[in-house]
Amino acid sequence: MFKFNNVRMNLMLTGLLVLLTIFPLSISIADNASKFMAIDPMLSQWLLSFKCREGAKDILICEVARNEYMSGIFPELKENIMKNKADNAESLMLLNPKAIFVKKGAEHNLSEVKKSGIEIVSFDFEKPEDIFNGIKTMGEILKMEKRAEEMTAYFKDAIDKSNENAAKNSKKSKPRVYFANSNIYQSFGNGMYQNFLIETAGGASVTSKSSGAKIQISIEELIKLDPEIIITASYCSDKPGMIIKNEKLKDLSAVKNEKIFVMPHYVSSWDMPIPESILGITWLSAKIYPESKIDLNKSVKDFYQKFYNLKIDDEKIKNILN
Repeated sequence: MFKFNNVRMNLMLTGLLVLLTIFPLSISIADNASKFMAIDPMLSQWLLSFKCREGAKDILICEVARNEYMSGIFPELKENIMKNKADNAESLMLLNPKAIFVKKGAEHNLSEVKKSGIEIVSFDFEKPEDIFNGIKTMGEILKMEKRAEEMTAYFKDAIDKSNENAAKNSKKSKPRVYFANSNIYQSFGNGMYQNFLIETAGGASVTSKSSGAKIQISIEELIKLDPEIIITASYCSDKPGMIIKNEKLKDLSAVKNEKIFVMPHYVSSWDMPIPESILGITWLSAKIYPESKIDLNKSVKDFYQKFYNLKIDDEKIKNILN
């Protein structure tokens, strides 16, 4: 007969209470045993892309987008989406996952979980080479190496096509592009993924050499940079119409020519280091070189079918792109 001391019993009860706050009551611990778990929104996206074809019943992910998108794309995941952050040792060990995928640096917060024998795998998805290595690693852990090769090939093909498009259409110099973050005076500095997208699409990011990650830009600096094209994040508070009407920015080339575009967003914003950034590259290519006549509708349909096992119609594409 097993005996539990008060400390151990309190620990188990605490873990169970935490678990019940994270998952709906309809899910039992047994139902979630031995699953692959991603506790980072971006890693959740990649895990979904691996598992969407064969069914996603053996994964647990954190919420990566608004509920209506997730339930529409992955209805079987309704009960497997963690609404709150699950990063304490007790609740994670009770779920008994096969492996937990975390963002690089976060593994240090799970040392107690690692001691229990649960595999903790960290990923850094900010640079292209890291993404390709991450896809390979995730494929090996999931025993889905063929799927990993397919995803990587698709990504690299999008990069190659964008490079070819830029080489064919570029003139003496690449168009100067500025990416606005949460507002027009915030952007992305050296090493950030948005700069990679711009440069892969054939543009010259005007902030690519700026030190820091998310950077602040003064009006004077922005005027000096004089971008020919402005891209705003889908979550940017300054909309194109507002930027055009801003008297302080009236002399910018992008404002004069009204070349200000909002990065599309569906499951997530296409500028993030997630599968949809493949579309971000293609979309940027079309904006930087409109004369190239890229078939965005075809690209969008093909991508969501391959990466999310989702058929998407023309009306939905129109809403996403506009």
